[in-house]
Amino acid sequence: MSDKTNDEKLRILQERLAQIKGKQDAASAAIKIQEKVIEVDPSKTETPQKEKSPILFKWLIYIVIIIGIVYGAFYSYNNIDFNALKSDKTDTTKIDEINEVTKPLKYNLDLTGDNIAIVHSFEDENSAKAMVNDLSVKGFKCDYFFLPNKSNSTEEVYKVFIGPYESLEEVNQWKENVNGEVEILNL
Repeated sequence: MSDKTNDEKLRILQERLAQIKGKQDAASAAIKIQEKVIEVDPSKTETPQKEKSPILFKWLIYIVIIIGIVYGAFYSYNNIDFNALKSDKTDTTKIDEINEVTKPLKYNLDLTGDNIAIVHSFEDENSAKAMVNDLSVKGFKCDYFFLPNKSNSTEEVYKVFIGPYESLEEVNQWKENVNGEVEILNL
């Protein structure tokens, strides 16, 4: 197994044990040095006294807080619309406007066909007529109507539409040739 004799192995083992014991003795000596307590005569020590903050500093803090509150009140007074905070129970125009927006739009168009596609809305009649002429030149069946006359809406706009067409597929085919957003209505 090994070329070393038992005596040599024993000698090497004893040397290593001596090294380990020397390290342990050095460590215990270091611990003893750390354990020495330094005693101080209590008559020579001074108790630290709490430093008093200057009274001026406390007053400065109070003044800054008061200025902040006054500025906040002034800012709020100038920037809050107190008229908007009062109740609008007597004002029925806003309620009517809300009801108008939430009512479903019902059309009463007298057309022969089942579907139309609304292609644009205008505020003046001349613009609606001009678009109808342009679409007619391009080959579309089209017309326009004044929204309050043909529906339950009070919005005063002129709607330009293409159609009427017999099927939804036919409307979808024609709407592909129109630029912009298109609203399809079933009559």
